[in-house]
Amino acid sequence: MPPEVPRAFARRADGFRHALAGGLWLAPLVYLERARFGPGWYGKVVSSDPERLLAWAVSKAIPRRALEVKSLPDVEMPRKGRRRLPGYHIDLWGARLALAYDPQTLAAARRRSVAVDRLEAGAGDDQDGAGRQVEHPGAGDRRR
Repeated sequence: MPPEVPRAFARRADGFRHALAGGLWLAPLVYLERARFGPGWYGKVVSSDPERLLAWAVSKAIPRRALEVKSLPDVEMPRKGRRRLPGYHIDLWGARLALAYDPQTLAAARRRSVAVDRLEAGAGDDQDGAGRQVEHPGAGDRRR
């Protein structure tokens, strides 16, 4: 029997519920500037069932050592005092993203990202209006 295919959900809470029930949740893609493997898009497959998650990973030639432990929030409880339940995930980045995310999702994510050095002041491509100044990435925060 082939391993389960991770499912994406429009609402994160639904993804957590699916993962806590032992399913494989394909978490939303996030762009990280400072991450373990460098800046770029990152995703993960999440579950409370480590064996099911490992079966999926092995089917994609992802080593078992990629499995990480991280608790999951019990989204059925109020946010204040919410307990955490056992959970696991496998991080995906670079070429590994294509192992779980469909090409349309990856293309849409890449279209949303614009390199800071390609922005031009006053051109309206900074998504904050033409009046905003675009700084060089190395300029840093000078308000200190």
